[in-house]
Amino acid sequence: MPQNGVPPSPEGSPLPEKKLVSWKEIANHLGREVRTVQRWEKTEGLPVHRHEHQKKSTVYAYPSELDEWIRKRQPVDDPEADAAFAREQELSGTDSPIDSVDPPDVLLAPVDPSRIDPTPDPVKPPPLPRVWRRAVVAVTALAILSAASFAIYHWTQPENSVDEKVRIVVLPFNYTSGDSKPDYITVGLADVIRTKLGQLDPPHLGVIAATSSKIVANQAIPEIGRLLNVKYVLEGNVQRAGDKVIIDVQLIQVSDQTHLWSESFPRELSDVLQVESDVSAAIARQILVTLPAPSVPPPTSTRPATVHAATQEIASSRHAYLQGKFAWGSRGDLRSSITFFQQAIDDDPKFAEAYAGLAAATAILGQVPNDGMPPSEAKPRAKEAARQALQINPKLAEAHAVLGNVAMSYDWDLATAEKNLRRAIELAPNEPTPHAWYCHLLIVEGQNSEALAEARRALDLDPVNPLFHDVVAETYYFGRTYDAAIDEAQEVVKLHPGDLSALFWLGSAYTQKKMYAHAVETFQRARQLTSDAPVMLMAYGYAQGLAGNAAEARGALQKLQQLRTALFVPSLYPAAIHVALGETDEAFRLLELAYQERVDRLVYLNVDPMADPIRSDPRFAQLMAKIGFH
Repeated sequence: MPQNGVPPSPEGSPLPEKKLVSWKEIANHLGREVRTVQRWEKTEGLPVHRHEHQKKSTVYAYPSELDEWIRKRQPVDDPEADAAFAREQELSGTDSPIDSVDPPDVLLAPVDPSRIDPTPDPVKPPPLPRVWRRAVVAVTALAILSAASFAIYHWTQPENSVDEKVRIVVLPFNYTSGDSKPDYITVGLADVIRTKLGQLDPPHLGVIAATSSKIVANQAIPEIGRLLNVKYVLEGNVQRAGDKVIIDVQLIQVSDQTHLWSESFPRELSDVLQVESDVSAAIARQILVTLPAPSVPPPTSTRPATVHAATQEIASSRHAYLQGKFAWGSRGDLRSSITFFQQAIDDDPKFAEAYAGLAAATAILGQVPNDGMPPSEAKPRAKEAARQALQINPKLAEAHAVLGNVAMSYDWDLATAEKNLRRAIELAPNEPTPHAWYCHLLIVEGQNSEALAEARRALDLDPVNPLFHDVVAETYYFGRTYDAAIDEAQEVVKLHPGDLSALFWLGSAYTQKKMYAHAVETFQRARQLTSDAPVMLMAYGYAQGLAGNAAEARGALQKLQQLRTALFVPSLYPAAIHVALGETDEAFRLLELAYQERVDRLVYLNVDPMADPIRSDPRFAQLMAKIGFH
C-alpha cells in the first residue's frame, strides 16, 4: 500500500475515493449495527484502518475494500454473537482490542488501591517543577470548565427535561508536545475539571468517575457512550509552546459524534495564578444561571479549593499533590502517595486537599486487606489529617468520607460513621467512593438490600471500574446470596484475571457453598499473584480447614507466623483458620488480640458467614458487645 494510505487500483494508482471516518459511517455503509461491524473486524478480518494518535487511534475504511470483503466473505448476521460481543466489551471496557495503542495498565489489569497489598518500591519525589505546571492544572482547568459548562448546558437544555439527568464523561487529556509526557499533569487537569463539573448540579448532571474514564479512553465515541451510558464526551489536548501552554478542548455529542463545541485556551505562564479567583467567579455566573431548576439555592461561593499566590512553594506543593494522586490512582502505590501528599503539606500547610489525600491513603493502608500499617498507627493519623483538611475547607467531601471510614472501622462508632458518610455524599454525590463506603456501613448494620442499592449507585458512577463490581459481589456475599456473588465475581475475573478482590469474594462464596475444591483453587491462584499476601493465606487456610485438610490449614498458619517477623499480620487471620479447624479456645484468644489491635474487619463479624462456627459460643456475644453490638 502506498505511503498515503490509499489502496491502489488494479493498475497501481491510488483510488480517489472518499474515506469512511467513523464506526458509524462504516456501519451505515454496510447496513449493519456498529457492534456487528466491530465484531466482524475482530473475528473475521473486516478491513478497517487506523490513524494512531498518542495512546488513541481513530478508525477509517474505504468503501471499495468493504464491498470487496462483503462480496468474498458473505458474512452471516448473528444477533446472539453480537450480544455476546457487546457484553464482553461492556465488562472489559474495550472496543476491538486493536483499537488500543499502548493501553494504560488500568485497562489490562485495573488496580484497586484500597483492596490490594501495595508493596512496590517507594518512589522518590521528582525535582521541583516550574510554576507553569501548577498554573496549567489549577487555573486552565477552571477556564476550560467555564466554557465547557456553558456549552454543555447550552446544548443539553433544549432536549432534556428538568427531571432527566445529563451524563458526561471527561476523558484524560493528551499531552501532544514532543517532550516526555507528564501524565500526572494531564490526568490532574482532567480530574480538576471532572470534580468541578460534578459539583455544579448533581441532581441533573452526572459525571463519570476517573477510573472508568481512563479505562474507556481508547475506545470509539459510540462505544464510550454505550459502555458508560453518557450523552456527551469532553476530551482535550495539552501542548506547551514556549512561555505558553495551549489547551484544546472538544465537547462531543455521542449520538451522532457531532463536535458541539471546541475551543483553544492559550495561557501565559506568568499570570494565570493571579486570575484564579476571577475565573472561579466567572464559572459560577455562567453555569448557575443555566442550571435546570436547581433544588437548592445556588451557593454564594463556589471556591472548592485553597487559592494562594503564585510562589515556588505553592507550585511545588501542587506538583507533589498531583504526583500523589497519580501514584495512588494509576499504580495503586499508597506508600508513595503518602510521601507525595506529605511533601505537598510541607510546602503549603494550608492545602486542604493534600491533607485529605494523606488521610485517605493512610486510612486505606492501615486496613484489611492492605495491612501496610497497624490500625493503631494508621487510623489516628488519618483522622487527624482529615480534621486538619476540614479546618481549612469544611466542605471537602473526601475528608468527611475518611472520618466516616475511621469511625466505622476503628472507633466502631456507627452513628458517627453514618453522619460523616452521608455528609460526604451530600457534598459530592457524583463521587463513587463515599457510596461504596456507605454500602459497607449498611452491610455491617445488616441492611443488605439498602447496601446493594448503594453499591449499585457507586457502580453507576464508575460503570466499568472492576472495584465497584467487586463491591457488588461482596454485598451479595454478606447477604448470603452466594450464587449471585459467584456470578458477579466470575464476570470480573474472566476479564481481569488479576483482580484480587474479585478472586477473594469468589473464593469466599465457594467456601460458604462448601465447594471447597473451587475455593482452594481460587485462593491458591490469589496466593501466587500476591506472593502469599497474608489475607490470601488466611482465606486459603480457612477453606482448607473447613474442607478437613488440617495439614494444609496448619501450613498456612505456619506461613502467617513466619510473615509476622517482617509484616503486620492481623491476629484476625490466624484466628479464622483456628475457627475452621474447630480450635475454639485458640480462636477466641486471637480474636481478643485482634480487638486490642483494632482490626477493622472485626466490625463485620456480626454478619460475616466465616464466624458462623463460633456464633453460638457465649464468648462471641461478649466480643460483639465490646465492639458495640448489643
